[in-house]
Amino acid sequence: MAGIQDKLGDLSWLGDAYANQGWVQVPEPTPPEPTEEELKATALAQIEYFLETSLPMVASDNMAMTKGQRADWTEYRRLLCAIPSQRGFPREIFWPSTPE
Repeated sequence: MAGIQDKLGDLSWLGDAYANQGWVQVPEPTPPEPTEEELKATALAQIEYFLETSLPMVASDNMAMTKGQRADWTEYRRLLCAIPSQRGFPREIFWPSTPE
């Protein structure tokens, strides 16, 4: 690859018209930081997803769960709902652990 880069750095081999021209490596542009609104929208969408997917775990007709397990899932969902009121939201988020 070094030989190719040497050739691309000097275009004189293409003829006199390119003698004073060459390729330069341009650094990749860094993407802009997301705005507060974008971060908030992303976090709220994640919260909504986690609430939606955990709903069957607290359903009253879920006979596979013990009262303790259902209580753990209820607490998990309560913590998810409290995320927007966390200090540092939406830049710093404490995500609760999913119950087992």
